[in-house]
Amino acid sequence: MDEHERNKIRRILDWFRGENPGPWKIDIELHRRCNLRCLSCSRRGADSYEKINEHSKEIEMSTEKWLEIIDEASELGVEEWHIAGGGEPMLIPDRTLSCMERIKRQGMYGILTNNGTQFDEEKIRRTIDMGWDVIHFSIDGPSSNIHDYLRQVDGTFGKATQTLKKFQVMKDKLSVEKPEIRVNTVLSAENYDKLLEMVEYLNELNVSYWFIEPLIVYSGYGKKLKLNKKQMKDFKENYYSRLVKKCKEHGIGNNFETLKGNLDDGLIEGTNEMQEVVRKDSEKEEGILSVPCYQPFFHMVVKCDGNVNFCDVFTETGISVKSKSLKDIWYGDYMSKVREKMLENKLPGYCGKCNPSNTTQRRRYRKEMKKMLNDDGISKLKGNLSKIV
Repeated sequence: MDEHERNKIRRILDWFRGENPGPWKIDIELHRRCNLRCLSCSRRGADSYEKINEHSKEIEMSTEKWLEIIDEASELGVEEWHIAGGGEPMLIPDRTLSCMERIKRQGMYGILTNNGTQFDEEKIRRTIDMGWDVIHFSIDGPSSNIHDYLRQVDGTFGKATQTLKKFQVMKDKLSVEKPEIRVNTVLSAENYDKLLEMVEYLNELNVSYWFIEPLIVYSGYGKKLKLNKKQMKDFKENYYSRLVKKCKEHGIGNNFETLKGNLDDGLIEGTNEMQEVVRKDSEKEEGILSVPCYQPFFHMVVKCDGNVNFCDVFTETGISVKSKSLKDIWYGDYMSKVREKMLENKLPGYCGKCNPSNTTQRRRYRKEMKKMLNDDGISKLKGNLSKIV
């Protein structure tokens, strides 16, 4: 865990120390438009991709409003942004790049997740010049026949990999290290036995980090792509250790320790019943370590229509940045009550759909918290948790 992540945990612990810090991280969805039709996507559960794209145009906040939100977040002490959401951010490049530039101008850390099909050289240069920190490219296989099938648009693999290469070439030309280039891959029945080839290809592309996430089923398409028990056994026994070794040989950072935890049957089979998994993890702990989820203490999500919540598994709250400031929302009744319920081990209903990666992230956080708390001379944290809300 790097110092940036440790600072996030320190922000969480500040609540226990009697402070009321602002959010550390904000995830934003600038719009919901997308040019691909990915088989594993949550959009597959909707009636029509076209309807989603058209509806997005009707509900999106303006670029000006987003810039105001970014300025306000800086004053609130936000340190990190993730631009992703339910579509392809770069389909509206002026809005996305303007927000990215404002984030960096305010001295905050920025992550962009994209499908790699919408960058040209001018946009690449603009991204590098602003000092953007991290770009995630979503690539689901080492070849076009795998990636393009999963993305359901021909030519997607070529565009994504060419964009990635252009970023690396321009970074070398300008002698800069940012943005760090990472790749995201959704593990599926179509690619699990091709990932050793993927490692070699990522090494050729000089990718620094590879993030693999188990597929979450949103539709019948996703159900067909999810690894069955035989395929999962094959992946664990014949590929996982070799992937770890290959990435180590090439110096490619990865989330494989987290991935291994995410492949536990309890997480994979219980994706829609995650409340018990979340609760059981925290029951054996004491004090702040017994809190089932830390997201309400460091995280906000702002959707393109202005709706705000603390969680990636988004549920409409009726609370909007159109009518309330970020500060009022963060310290307001809704977020305060969510924190109180978390401290009482009472989870909202939508926690049942928690992403497995969030579970393994919480386990890492608790492990690091224990080290930090011992270093600070604070023992088992048996204090009254109600003091921190």
